[in-house]
Amino acid sequence: MSNLIFAGNLHAGGGVQVAISFIQEISQSDIISKENTDLLVSSRIDSELAKLGVDTSCFKRYYVEDFFGAFRKGKIPSGSEYNTCFVVFGPIYYRLPAKRIIVGFAQPWIAYSKNDAYDKLSFLNRVKNKIKYKIQELLFKNYEVLVVEHEHIKKALVSKGFNNKIHVVSNTVSSYFDGGAPSIICDFPILDEDAPILGFVGRNYTHKNLDILGAVSDILSEKFNFKVNFVFTLTAEEMQTLDFIDRKNFHSVGELTIDQCPDFYHNIDALIFPSMLECFSAAPLEAMKMSVPVIAADYPFVTEVCTDVAVYFDATDAYDIAEKIYDSFENKVFSSERLERGRSISESIPTPKQRALHYWEIIN
Repeated sequence: MSNLIFAGNLHAGGGVQVAISFIQEISQSDIISKENTDLLVSSRIDSELAKLGVDTSCFKRYYVEDFFGAFRKGKIPSGSEYNTCFVVFGPIYYRLPAKRIIVGFAQPWIAYSKNDAYDKLSFLNRVKNKIKYKIQELLFKNYEVLVVEHEHIKKALVSKGFNNKIHVVSNTVSSYFDGGAPSIICDFPILDEDAPILGFVGRNYTHKNLDILGAVSDILSEKFNFKVNFVFTLTAEEMQTLDFIDRKNFHSVGELTIDQCPDFYHNIDALIFPSMLECFSAAPLEAMKMSVPVIAADYPFVTEVCTDVAVYFDATDAYDIAEKIYDSFENKVFSSERLERGRSISESIPTPKQRALHYWEIIN
């Protein structure tokens, strides 16, 4: 009986990158037999796989279908009853034809339901969020097996009454970061060489806390007489929504493909990471892998990964963020020894190949 890998519900963000990496690794593996495995991906993932030249013909059947939430769903393969369906990241709101369903979990709003990010929402949106994630929590609790990216997420779910079998499969850094595959140059802007460049990799989700950076920039300029350039990987619409579009020191290279990410880090002086809520973001690890300083929000999802290598700030306080940025550059706190310790941390985690094999063992 066949298995199904399902990634038709992933269209943006880190989930897309995880799915692409997993599919790429297993397609290239000589020790993994794919002839009894079907693959279903979203059009976004299909496009990225094509750009990377990933051979999907090694799978038994290959489907491209887009699933959006509970009401906009693509076609589920008919005439097949699978032994196991692995949903790279859930939840899913519809039945998949499988005896056993394994679902990846990366929803911090559920794992950490009491968080600072809720303060950024209006009362109405706060209520909507709580209802939405309560429904998702019930869906996740109903799955036999969950896969999380860090031990702290497993502990959080157990404390919330999750009785599922929970596997921990660490997030990792793409092989493009260690020369395992050729990287591509991104369209980086020409900037004032005298001003440090702070980069952010990700999308404009509420919990990413990007809107605070406008005030941070103003404080750096007015209180510290210190100019910095901020460079994002946001769409033009996201830059407009954040009111960044008219700020002369705010720039975006647009959305990046996975093979462009190393070049982005190569062009920045530090990663700025103000996110208030994550399960396990790869961005700090990627930065440390490239020996790029990390200036980040002081939350366990960062501190447990970066330890004392990063500089931490209060994500709710624009002045504290500005002060930590200023101090980091003026006092040159990121020594070569400190950056080397960060690189060592990034190299201690599983490789993309090891992660793919761990996923495969769970599926089979």
